[in-house]
Amino acid sequence: ELDRANSTRIRRIILETLKPNLAPELDSLMNVARWHYPHRRALTINSEVVGWTVREAEWLGLTGAGALSSFAKKFLAGEKRLGIDAALPAPVDHILIQGDNTAIAPGPLTVEILRHLSTFADIESRGGATVYRFSEGSLRRGLDHGHTGEEIRTFLREISKTPVPQPLDYLISDVAKKHGRLRVGFANSYIRCDDETIIAAILKDKNLEHLRLRQIAPQVIVGDAESSEMMDDLRSAGYFPSGENGQGAVIQVPVSHRAKTRPKPPRILGEISPPSDEILKVAIRTLRTGEKSAPKRTTGELPRTSSSETLDLLNEYLGKGVALRIGYADTNGAVSLRIIDPLSISLGTLIAKDQLTNGITPFKIARITGVARA
Repeated sequence: ELDRANSTRIRRIILETLKPNLAPELDSLMNVARWHYPHRRALTINSEVVGWTVREAEWLGLTGAGALSSFAKKFLAGEKRLGIDAALPAPVDHILIQGDNTAIAPGPLTVEILRHLSTFADIESRGGATVYRFSEGSLRRGLDHGHTGEEIRTFLREISKTPVPQPLDYLISDVAKKHGRLRVGFANSYIRCDDETIIAAILKDKNLEHLRLRQIAPQVIVGDAESSEMMDDLRSAGYFPSGENGQGAVIQVPVSHRAKTRPKPPRILGEISPPSDEILKVAIRTLRTGEKSAPKRTTGELPRTSSSETLDLLNEYLGKGVALRIGYADTNGAVSLRIIDPLSISLGTLIAKDQLTNGITPFKIARITGVARA
């Protein structure tokens, strides 16, 4: 129609020339059309356009075996009701299940049954009757659509005129039993630790609730946040994580030895006037406030205690709101002094608030070299 401006008019002429119960050949149809419309100027009826019209009319059902169909005249007259439904087979609401995991629909199924059945059965052949095949793959597809094995079995019993064969019943049960065992989820990053008490502390930490962490194993937590964001939040909460690659090796972040640039003090021009009495009072008050808020330092060496003595001292001060000084050895044996507020003891681990980081930190009791009041 884009390169032949008269194709619409030619199509109309050909359809009006066709008659019921008469199937003319293409050349004869062209001669009749030209004889009926000799006065059409600038209208060339060629065989190519006529052939396309006849072929497409048969595709649409306007002709049958080359003759005009019974409802084509109503279509050409512009009527809305063509009476096509009377020529179509009535839809059926049942199937016949066979013993070889197939089912026969003796006609076109109703829309609701067809839509439901197609989710877990494949069409094997079409015709006056349609053959459906039940297989492990088709039943798994139905389970993926949200149907259960019992729902599929009940639906087949309701629409089948024959009983559900035992092999098909076993196949449905077997596929439904296997379905859903393997789960696939989404996580951007993970946290793993050999110490399950630290895992438990992270899950209960209210400062990390926004990460929406979930535990998938006793020593593994996953989350939707990026690994860099998760490490920053863990450090802010008082934990000391380190990154690792896909092979489990620790990622070493290179330390920059470049000196930091300090801002130069502003250049003062002219003489500096002495501060007023009001400024001096504010400065003195600020210094005194800082002295009061600063933690009191305790002099002297920290006494060394055994593991049992350490545990007894921790239990003695636990729950009394007393700050403690502890010596804590790292994995390399280096001992550092910590000032803590003890909170609880569980499975050989002290959970305490570290006054240096102001975060909840776990301490292995076996690594505590000494305990004393701060």
